[in-house]
Amino acid sequence: MFIVSTAAVIVGAAIVALALPGNDTAAEELRIPPTSYEAGLATGDVLGSAAAPVVIEVYADFQCPACRLFATTQLQQLTDEFVRPEIARIEARDIAFLGRGSPDESLELAVGAACAAEQGRYWQFHDLVFWNQGRENRGDHDAAFIGRVADQAMLDRGAFDSCLQRDDVRQAVRTSTSAALAAGVHSTPTIVVNGRSIVGVPEYATLAAAIREAFGAATPGATPGASPVAPS
Repeated sequence: MFIVSTAAVIVGAAIVALALPGNDTAAEELRIPPTSYEAGLATGDVLGSAAAPVVIEVYADFQCPACRLFATTQLQQLTDEFVRPEIARIEARDIAFLGRGSPDESLELAVGAACAAEQGRYWQFHDLVFWNQGRENRGDHDAAFIGRVADQAMLDRGAFDSCLQRDDVRQAVRTSTSAALAAGVHSTPTIVVNGRSIVGVPEYATLAAAIREAFGAATPGATPGASPVAPS
């Protein structure tokens, strides 16, 4: 019914296989992402100020290898260069394209992320999943894996486990996935910068140029700073 891979995604998947170490999701210890989010930077699944003139929407499936490539190689640089200086904000759009069978691992991971967002720990959960991503639809992202991620993300497990059972959270992911398809998002990641869609994982310089162009259009006469703002 829809195509979940393009040439860009295929290339991204190949690159991520070479660029990142392999992952054994059966292992009890998780790889800890080298990421950080100071107080006030994140609100739910959004990074950055509501007043930022550039909105970067990231449509991603937690099982997508190219999404992992983006999350592990570009997200923090975007955060340093554009989010912290309040040039842009990043809005996660978690969708379940790739899941097959029961349980649907893409759906369950997205539900877990939504439940983490309710506790203000979305991005910690998000990063842990991508830095420890396993094989697609092979049971690597089972309930035990999601539980380990939740524990490492320092979530209240009672509240988290209750949230995982809620139909409204699960239906919200399904609705978001259907809405993305209806809007023409047929591949992950799809990155939308103030309405301009970029499919797959672009070169960082290409994405940064698109953000600067959008900033210039939104704030005529303003120039984004050339150097990143160091995290506090």
